[in-house]
Order: sequence, then structure tokens, then C-alpha cells
Amino acid sequence: MTAFIHDDFLLKTAVARRLYHEHAAGLPIVDYHNHLDPHALAEDRAFANITQLWIATDPYKHRAMRIAGVPERLITGDATDREKFDAWAATVPLTLGNPLFHWTALELKRCFDIGELLSPETAACIWEQCNEKLRTKAFTARQLIARANVEVLCTSDRLTDDLAAHAKLAQSDFKTRVLPSPRDAEAPDAARLDAFARLGCRLADHAVNTFDSEALTAFAREYARRGWILQLHFGAQRETSTRLRQLAGPAGGYATIGNACDIPALCQFLDGLEREGCLPRTILYPLNPADYAAIATLTGSFAADGVRGKIQFGPAWWYNDHALGIRQQLDALASYGLLATFIGMTTDSRSLLSMVRHEYFRRVLCDWLGDKVETGELPADLGPLVRAISYGNAMQWMA
Repeated sequence: MTAFIHDDFLLKTAVARRLYHEHAAGLPIVDYHNHLDPHALAEDRAFANITQLWIATDPYKHRAMRIAGVPERLITGDATDREKFDAWAATVPLTLGNPLFHWTALELKRCFDIGELLSPETAACIWEQCNEKLRTKAFTARQLIARANVEVLCTSDRLTDDLAAHAKLAQSDFKTRVLPSPRDAEAPDAARLDAFARLGCRLADHAVNTFDSEALTAFAREYARRGWILQLHFGAQRETSTRLRQLAGPAGGYATIGNACDIPALCQFLDGLEREGCLPRTILYPLNPADYAAIATLTGSFAADGVRGKIQFGPAWWYNDHALGIRQQLDALASYGLLATFIGMTTDSRSLLSMVRHEYFRRVLCDWLGDKVETGELPADLGPLVRAISYGNAMQWMA
């Protein structure tokens, strides 16, 4: 019987398998937007158990557990770590069709070499196997990232955050570059931005609902002056359940997809910066799939001589980073823009184990391309394209 996670997982065609194994599989990871804790990496934190590493800070899992009717006590409440693990194990079989089912299996296989699917029947054994490995020095925070072949991590940090953890990492022998990137603040502070710059910052990210903010424009001017990349995340409806906000905090996994983007306002924002000569390279992350065609065409509306893909349609994000959403994003970008300039996947995750989502993305990308080769839409020699999207384009942008 073939294991669920096997060499050709998600790769239907011979072309897809060749593209993945020969061109994508061995590439390092550049993850330019995540919410990993830099202190965990600076301390090279050891985790008491698999719940602390894998479940406690993951709103994706928390959301699925709530949909399944799991009491909040077993998600973010005062239950023991083993009780929370068992609650997640009972939820996993219900996630069939959701990317969490694939991610869970991939994380267990790649990070712990566990091929069994998590369920109530396998929970006790998997709990013991994971915890036994977490007690060794080979499973600390840094080792987990190193084994995932991560070359660059860009964490998301408040402008006022103490950057001591990043400074410690910069002075350490840790081979992965862990770079800070500032996120939402009321106004730019040149001294603080300088502190980020000294630690290698190359990107900043802002979650926006409107594009007429004077502060956002001021930040964009600063980023352009410094040669940084502006990431704009929009289309999230964060104000939903007051009860869950009070229980789980502002990042508790209960947000939803909001209205489509105000395209005229976005164009006015970008145009105003361009007319001033201070439009930074920008990545646009729409959460509402209804925006995909508009954002893909917008990548051709603002350009600069010698700059490939100055405005990027960012990867399928948050509620869209499943196989269907990734394919929809690739379809829109390829149809309306230039797929060859695409900078690929990012995790937007709080979990150290989520780096396997790059493998997931690469497999879906190769399968999508393989389908098009099989139908004669594309030529077979797509290795350079796969390498560029999986790694090369993002790395060049980070240079």
C-alpha cells in the first residue's frame, strides 16, 4: 500500500514529476513574510511537547477546531497540552478537502518522519514519537528551520519592537538569514527604520482596508528611498465575533474574507507615489479571489525601466493558499501578467513547521504546469521557469 505522503504526492503527470524532482525539490526556501517568533530562533528554543510547537500558536488549526465544535477550553483555554493535542487529532480526519489535511501529513512526514495520518487512533503513538524527538538537540527551533533548507526568513515585527533577538541572530553562526520587517504603525519613525535597516531589512508589510491613509503614503515614500519592498495585504474582514476576539485575541483565526478591493483607490495611491518618483517595488496580496483578474492586470499598470515585475501579484494568501486557490492565482497571473516574473510562495505563518508549505506550493505549481504541457498549451522545457518561481525571483528581489 502506497503511503499517503510519497515522492509523487500531488504530481499527476510525468511532466509534473520531472519538473518537481529535477528542478524544484532541492531548492532553498526564501520566505519573505511570516509571523515566526524571532526570540524562539535567537534562543534556539526547545519545545516541551508537540502541542507547544505545533498547535498552541496556529490560528489555522484553531479555526478548524471551532468549526468542528471543539470547546474553546481545548483550543486556547486551560486544558492540558495533551488534551489539546487529542482535540486536534480528532479534528484532522474532518479536514478532508482542506489544505490542513495535507499540511498536517506533510509536517509529520518531513519534520518527524512519521508517515501515519493523525487521528484519534494514532494520536497516542504520534504524541510519544514527536515528544521523544523534541527532547533531543536535533529538534530545537533553529534545527527545524535548518533542516527545512531555509535560506532567508523575513519576520513581521512591530516598528516599536525590541530588535535584540534579530541582533543576536545576526551575530550568531545560524546560516539562515533572519531579517526583520516592520508592519503597521501610526507614522514612520526614521530612527526605528534605520534600526531595521542595520539588521538587513528589505521588506515591510501593511494590512490595509483603505488606500487613502497619509501614514501609508509616508511609509511608502520611506521604503522607496531605502530601496525596500512594500507588501500590502487587503481584503480581510477582521471584525467578526466579539466573543472570540475576547477569548483568543486579535489573531485568533476568526477573520473572514471581506469585500473586493477598491481598485480606483489603489490605483490613485500607486499613481500618486509614482508621480512623486517614490513608488517602491510593491507586492499586492488580495484576500478576495474576486480581485485576482484586476490585480493581475494592475501589475502592468506601473513599471520602471530595467525593473522586472515592479508591481507583483503576491501568492495565494491566507484562505487561498490551498491547491485550488494557488491554481486560480497562477491562472490569473499567467493570463493577465507575466508568470516568469512571479516571486513565488510565502507562508504567512506562526508555525516553525509551516515551511513545508513551500513544498506544497512547488508541487501544485509543477502539477499545474504539467497539465498545460500535457494539453499542448506550454512547451516541455519549463525547468528554468520552475526554478525562478520557486526560488530565483524571490532571491533576486532580496538582493
